[in-house]
Amino acid sequence: MLRNIFLICLACIAAPFAVAQALVPLPAQPDGVAWPSAGWESGALPAEHAGEIQELLDIAMVGGRGDLGGETHAVVIVHKGRLVAEVYRDGFDAGTRHMSWSLAKSVTSALVGRAVQLGLVDDIDAPMPGVFSEGDPRAAITWRQWITMTDGLEYHEFESDILEANDVAQMMYGAGQFDVIGYIRDSFPLKYAPGTRWNYSTASFSLVGRALQNVIGANSWCSTASAEDSCKPADAPMAAWIDQVLFKPLGMDAQPEFDLSGTYLGGSHVWATARDYAKFGLLYLRDGIWDGERLLPEGWVDMTRTPPPGGPVDFYGAGFWLLPGEGDAFYAQGHEGQTIFIVPSRDLIVVRLALMEENDANWEADLQWNLALARAFP
Repeated sequence: MLRNIFLICLACIAAPFAVAQALVPLPAQPDGVAWPSAGWESGALPAEHAGEIQELLDIAMVGGRGDLGGETHAVVIVHKGRLVAEVYRDGFDAGTRHMSWSLAKSVTSALVGRAVQLGLVDDIDAPMPGVFSEGDPRAAITWRQWITMTDGLEYHEFESDILEANDVAQMMYGAGQFDVIGYIRDSFPLKYAPGTRWNYSTASFSLVGRALQNVIGANSWCSTASAEDSCKPADAPMAAWIDQVLFKPLGMDAQPEFDLSGTYLGGSHVWATARDYAKFGLLYLRDGIWDGERLLPEGWVDMTRTPPPGGPVDFYGAGFWLLPGEGDAFYAQGHEGQTIFIVPSRDLIVVRLALMEENDANWEADLQWNLALARAFP
């Protein structure tokens, strides 16, 4: 939700998890640093840049909602696996859950990766099942095309500030609020050949959330939390599955939301603390490995942080934004200033949770603040 970028041509997606360019390697957890499943190990800011980092934190915390960059509610910085800085605005603390908004898209992309790793989804280049009827051309759209926002639906998220003409507003808070999937089926036909255009879409990740629910309902699944846990029944609720396969292994105390029809709102609604969002960032920084266990398939994170090969799109991977020309950072981003900024070359995660007006100037200020922080770390 950064820029005024809507429909951009791109080539069809390549083979599973293919990476079209050299990437900065993802760092392993440093020896002797505990995984934060039960809580973060504390560390120190780099001494030579501590003053500069503190100044950037002060700048973030002093701004109000109407100021450039908005009102920061929480910042958590993790460097080399340790929590090195943490600040909160009055009224917020380490136990406060914050609305993810579109950070949820990154979580949902990870859940597709978990489903692949657990054998519930065999091929992300196969049609995503269970959300459109047989014969509907939208039923042929693949998992990969949904999570890279190349589905081709006639859907408009940013084109209008008038609520009545804004598809995401109507889908989430207007006529679609009671049954998001039904509203998508009725309102957004296929307009372009899947895989040929990019279009920012909360609808796509709500459909992915429902498809995951269908997959779980059609397959048995097993807990990965410990060897003693047994397989769970096929009708396990989605919230329990998300907790068991993702949140619980990371030690996250997070909560997904559902519409009144029972659909997981995978494009917009997860509640978690700033520390827990940092844990999610660490999963990606560590290449999908957590405390010796591979949670995401090998190559999944590299696919996530790579633009779709063969086309001009260079700013989006699979549920994460990219920064072509600005180094190796990739990041999750949500409405009104929520970011999880991941920098492999610095072994760094910066979580900022905020309330700011949605405009290009504010998002550019947020980006430059994150980049300035990243440059202050070795």
